[in-house]
Amino acid sequence: MLIERLVIKDGILCIGISENRNSRGLNTEGLLDLAKSLSHSVLAVQFLNSTMIIDEFHLLSGAQNAVNALNGDYMISRSLDVEIVLYTSAQRQIGRALDILGVTDQMPIIGIICIDEDEKKVRNCLVSAAKEVGEEISPMFAPAPEKILSLMEIYGITELEMKQFTNEDDLTSRTQALSKCIVSRVSQVALGS
Repeated sequence: MLIERLVIKDGILCIGISENRNSRGLNTEGLLDLAKSLSHSVLAVQFLNSTMIIDEFHLLSGAQNAVNALNGDYMISRSLDVEIVLYTSAQRQIGRALDILGVTDQMPIIGIICIDEDEKKVRNCLVSAAKEVGEEISPMFAPAPEKILSLMEIYGITELEMKQFTNEDDLTSRTQALSKCIVSRVSQVALGS
């Protein structure tokens, strides 16, 4: 579990992130029902396809941009939950964003993000989610060469772009470079690019 603070114009928001094994075998409907029940106690909660997330910075960037859109009155969607999916997927179309990051039946691993002003509520949300979904995975969002190639294709990132951040071929360097490229794509959603 990772908890970060985000300073906004009216105060501070806490963003909680975890990656959990779906050991209870929740299907799409079960996950959506759980998210709906958890959302009553926090500002936003979203379950995501964690195979499409490179690292926690990717999720934090998506959340920050979604909150900025909410506070700046330029949201694409009608809810912060959906806005998180839009920004994290680097898409402006809800359907395409859900195709990339939405949960599906038989999903073995789930990314979870929760936002609220109260850190205790964020922690409780993630703990409650873990009780229903399954145990947390640590470290979160494990890198793999095939995951990097898949995400490069999904997010439209070329080797030339990757080389802007690293000339190294090791997994850690490539993961960090891809994270920077994806975070850049996430930020471009606000610009309408």
